[in-house]
Amino acid sequence: MVGRPKKTCNARPSALRVYTLDDGTEWTVESATKKINKRWKVNVTTHMTRARLNKSTNPEVIFKKPINTKPRTVLTTKEEAISQEMMKLALKNI
Repeated sequence: MVGRPKKTCNARPSALRVYTLDDGTEWTVESATKKINKRWKVNVTTHMTRARLNKSTNPEVIFKKPINTKPRTVLTTKEEAISQEMMKLALKNI
C-alpha cells in the first residue's frame, strides 16, 4: 500500500482532571458538558462547564440551566463621530 504515513502526536497526553461533587459523584469536564447539553437541550461549551466546576462543588449549581445572554453588538460609528475624532487628532498635532 502506497501513501502517506498516518500523522501521530508525539506529545505526552495530559491526565483528565476529575472533580468530586458534594454528593460524592465524580465528573470530568467533558462528561458534565454532555450531561448539561442532554438535560437542557442546549449547546454548552466546555469553558462554561469548567468554570462552574472550578467555582462550586454543589451539583445543583453546576447542572442548572444556562442563562441565555444577549449577543454582543458592535456599535456603529456615525460620520459625525468620525469627523470629531479626526478634528481632535488634528488639534493634538498642531
